[in-house]
Amino acid sequence: MKLGLLCAGLMAACVLASGTERTEAASRRFLLKDGQKVLLLGDSITNAGGYTQYVDAYLRTRFPAQHFDLYNLGLPSETVTGLSEPDHPYPRPDVHTRITRALERIKPDVVVACYGMNDGIYYPFSEERFEKYQQSMRDLMARAEGAGAKVVLLTPPPFDPVPMKGKLLPAGAPKYSWVAPYERYNDVLARYADWLLTLRPQVPVGDLQHATMSYLAATRRTEPGFAITGDGVHPNLNGHAVIAVELLNTLGAPAEVDRAEIDARGLKATYGQVSGIAADQGGLRFEWVSRLPMPEDPAWDPSVVPNTHLEERLNQHRLVIKGLAPGRYALYEGNAHVGEISAPELAKGIDLLRYPVLSTNRNAIELLKLVRQRERLLSPAWLTSVGHSRPGTPAGLPLDEAQRQAAPLEEKLRELAQPVKLSLRVVPVQNLERQNGSTIPAAREGGA
Repeated sequence: MKLGLLCAGLMAACVLASGTERTEAASRRFLLKDGQKVLLLGDSITNAGGYTQYVDAYLRTRFPAQHFDLYNLGLPSETVTGLSEPDHPYPRPDVHTRITRALERIKPDVVVACYGMNDGIYYPFSEERFEKYQQSMRDLMARAEGAGAKVVLLTPPPFDPVPMKGKLLPAGAPKYSWVAPYERYNDVLARYADWLLTLRPQVPVGDLQHATMSYLAATRRTEPGFAITGDGVHPNLNGHAVIAVELLNTLGAPAEVDRAEIDARGLKATYGQVSGIAADQGGLRFEWVSRLPMPEDPAWDPSVVPNTHLEERLNQHRLVIKGLAPGRYALYEGNAHVGEISAPELAKGIDLLRYPVLSTNRNAIELLKLVRQRERLLSPAWLTSVGHSRPGTPAGLPLDEAQRQAAPLEEKLRELAQPVKLSLRVVPVQNLERQNGSTIPAAREGGA
């Protein structure tokens, strides 16, 4: 008896070790490391906070035992070149006027920079402006690296002419601006992006230009007028999701959230932190300690997840149960009905992101809400404390006060990000129908 218990314990330890080893190997490939500070620089697209919040939520859910500090210091209207179109109401800010203060105050380990949208000043292509952009980006890299930070660059996301019909100007117009841009302005940004990509042997470069264009092309096959901006420039949350996916992939972010694999015949786990496996009404019950997935924002268009390949690239959360008798099974968490799945689907593995009722998914969405609250407190405060030259930017709270108000949010976030013990069971539908004299609740749309 003792020998059997010892063998079972060793087998469980091996299962856990194999899962841990795979997770640790993926984590070693990730550019960010525990305890690091990440400074995010850019214009109004970064300042809006969407993609920075998604990245923050990913880090918290994927690495709940680690700590990363993200500082969103994006500034609306900003450039890396200091150039402005003639009709801009004030000279556009130049990041070089504040980067030294930001580096000294924050002392980041990593600097992520996204510039270009404003640097072409919404005009047709100019070699002079292009050369200025190239030199300015090199200067930015040199300053960050000189301060001991690793640099990650993002190409400018595209300018989308679709929502700007009737407001675009052809080549040869006397002047252009962000409210009346050159009709083929994205050709300019694409050249800037292509140049940045040539730096990849030197620094990691996330290709927002092509990632966003690919997403738009895929979505417009079925929705021809689909757009992610109202003004061609500023992406909505769908666009920010695309940016977050590309940035995380550029950083080498691990794809797997968590995975459980169970042999129903042998009542044993072959992968994952699974315990308490037992037969239950012709099915199975067990407990699984699982990390949370990266939250999938309910505000996203349905096209976001499939057309960015989000789950395949960053959010694989799967349950595999092999050896069940043929038939359909009801999946429960505690007493809550989750869905109805066939034995072959369970043997292949079901995607748990499709079931919003699961605690892991509900906790992830709540975590995203807190991430947003925290960033909206701290980012304006840091931006104000570092200082900038843009007129009309609302001042944040004094930094000490913002940090005081953010502290309880941080505590809640750390608690909410911890892995969840899921009490799950799968029961043959026919057994439940015989027992209850009626059918179980209808399966949620999306199924397995």
